[in-house]
Parts: sequence; C-alpha cells; structure tokens
Amino acid sequence: MRLPNGDEVTAPTPVWGLDIQCEKGTNLSYVPWADRQREQLFLFFFPQDYQTMKLIMRDGKQENQTNAVHMNVQRGSYFEMTLPWTVSDDGYVTKINGQFLHVDASSSLNYRNLLEAETLDYRVNVHYPRVWNHHQTWDLEFNGCKATYHFLYAHKEFFQDMIEDWSSRVPPDLLHFVPYSWNFIIRMQEFELITLANGYNWVDCEHQANAHIAFCGELFDLRFTLPFTDFLPETVLLKFIIVGENVDLSLFLPPTNTSSNIITALSRNARLIEKEDRPKHSFSSEKWRKFCKLSSGWVDCWHVPELQLSISYTYHPVPPVGPSPQANVSTPEKEELLLSPIRAPHRKKSPMEIIKNLTPEQFDPTSVTAECINVDLRITKPSEIKLYGSVLRMFINLK
Repeated sequence: MRLPNGDEVTAPTPVWGLDIQCEKGTNLSYVPWADRQREQLFLFFFPQDYQTMKLIMRDGKQENQTNAVHMNVQRGSYFEMTLPWTVSDDGYVTKINGQFLHVDASSSLNYRNLLEAETLDYRVNVHYPRVWNHHQTWDLEFNGCKATYHFLYAHKEFFQDMIEDWSSRVPPDLLHFVPYSWNFIIRMQEFELITLANGYNWVDCEHQANAHIAFCGELFDLRFTLPFTDFLPETVLLKFIIVGENVDLSLFLPPTNTSSNIITALSRNARLIEKEDRPKHSFSSEKWRKFCKLSSGWVDCWHVPELQLSISYTYHPVPPVGPSPQANVSTPEKEELLLSPIRAPHRKKSPMEIIKNLTPEQFDPTSVTAECINVDLRITKPSEIKLYGSVLRMFINLK
C-alpha cells in the first residue's frame, strides 16, 4: 500500500507469542507419554494435508522477529524457540537455542555422575521444505566450556531405552515416509571425558573404588550425521570425525589396586631425559582439571598436541515391519507368501515354514553379512607417552 506522500507501507506478518516465567522452586517434568499427547493435539489442530505449502514471503525490510518463546530455567540460563509463520521458496526453519549455566546433570542409575559444565550453549535448526515428504535437515550444535562427562557401558542401554521411549512405535510405512538427516556438532573447550576401566564391566557405586581412564584437553570437536534418507535400507553408513587439541590420557587406580602406589611413585620421582642426556620436564600441570586432578592420584600417561580420529561404521538395521509374526519376515518373503496361492501347485516351502522349522542351534552366524568398523587415528605433531603395564590392562577392560 502506498500513502499519499509516496511512502510505501507493508502489512506485518502474523505473529503468535507465548511468554512463560518461572519463579523459585519450579520443577518441570516432561516424559515420552506427555510428548505423544502433544503430538496428537498438534495433529488435531494442524493436520497434515500432504500438499505443497504456498509461498508467504516476508518483506526484506522487516527485521523484527517477535514470534518466540523464552523460558528461564535457572538464574542466567534461557531457552528460546522461534516458530516462523511464513514460507519462502525453500520452506521454513524452526530455531531453538539457549544457554545453561553451571550444568550439573545426573542419571537415575546407581552410578549417578553424568555431566558437569560451567556453560552449555545449544542450537537446533530444523529445515522443513515446502513439499511434505521431501528431505528435512536437523542441525544440532552443542558448545560447552569446562565440561566433565562420565561414560560407562551401562549408558549405552540407558540412552537406547530413552530413544526408544521417545521415538514413534508405529511400524515404517512407505506412504507416510519422510526422509531426514540429523547433523550433530559437539564442541567442548577444556574438557574431561572419564570412562570406567574395571574388569568385566564391574562398577563400585558404594565406595567409588573404580579404575578410570580419562581423556582431558583444551578442545574436543565431534561431528557426525545420522542419515534417515532411505526407506528400510539394507545398510547404513555412519561417519564420526573427532578432533582434539592438547589432549592428555590420564590414569587412575584405586588404593585397593596393588599397582596404585608403584605407578604413583614412578610418576612423581622418575627421572626423564632427552636424547642429549638433558633433564626433561614432565607433563605440564598448569591445566584446567576438576575431576582428574594430579593431587588426587591421577597420572598423566600420554600428551598429544593435535589428533584426528575418523570412525566409519556400516551396519545392517533391522526395524520391525509390523506385529508378530509379520515382524519376523522380510518384505520379499512376505511377497512370496502373498503370491503363493496363485502359483503352481507344486511349490517349494514358504519362508514362513522354513523359519518355523529353523532352531537356534541350526542358525549359522557366519551366513550373515558382517558389519564393518574402520578406525583411523592421525597424530600430526610429536607426542609424549609414558607407558605403564596397567595402561594396557585397563584399555583391554575398557574395550
């Protein structure tokens, strides 16, 4: 619209806002069951019409972004979510970002330690194309500072169960399949990655008499992508890229270990020399440490100025394709079962009959195509290592 004086006025785009302010003593509980109810309500009020979205272009001069939700979790921390109500040529992007200060996270396991960080910034960008079943991109980035993360084998099943609770329980359906990719970036400044290295995955939760192997350093950068672009693919390739700077491998043995006093004494009193028979200083102690302190009995074994770790994993996913017994039969075998009544009378046994007659003792694991894991570790600068026998033993336990 143009005014009599010649000025052009553009109508503002629709804005919807919700501000939530929490006072002291607020507890928020959000579980998978509640999220499924939220999904049902969203589908009721905003049903999928399976149509290409119409263009709703925003004027380039309008820069105010007021359609956001702000949530204060604790003093200084915030959560912000932007849901656009306009559609451009390539769709629209939903943005989630925020920051947590002095994060202290624990799990419900008996070994409760999980994550501590001074700051944790997060950003999530979800790109939705105009066509409902075209490829979606989810970009997730986490940046932490002075972070300590504890990892043990039980977390593998712990997080897997959480993912299964939050994920959809509906069998894959080609008519409603939407391809999407998750791109992760996890970056930590001054970090500690602590793992348990007891034998036989044993964990002492009462007295904390555990053996540890920790990776400490100034920079940790992890990047990987989870591709969900094909419907029921035979194989999926995952690639992980890890970059570290000034990384130390630290070792801790509990006092009950017979080698604890010996390794501690060697670390403190060993005389190190260079090639020219000149005294050599031990690893620098002027580093940020919160858990892996040398004064608490930790021993630095390996210092790497710069490293890059590449891991590629090719695996065979086995998603359920329907309720039992259909979930135990692949799609080609289902086709054979459906077409068998109209085929010649003298036919071979159906796959269902073969599966019923196959016992676990008759199954040969070597007949299945193997999965493949490739690990490439590159150290581009000179590193220093102090090799103790206990380090090799604990690496075997860690594996």
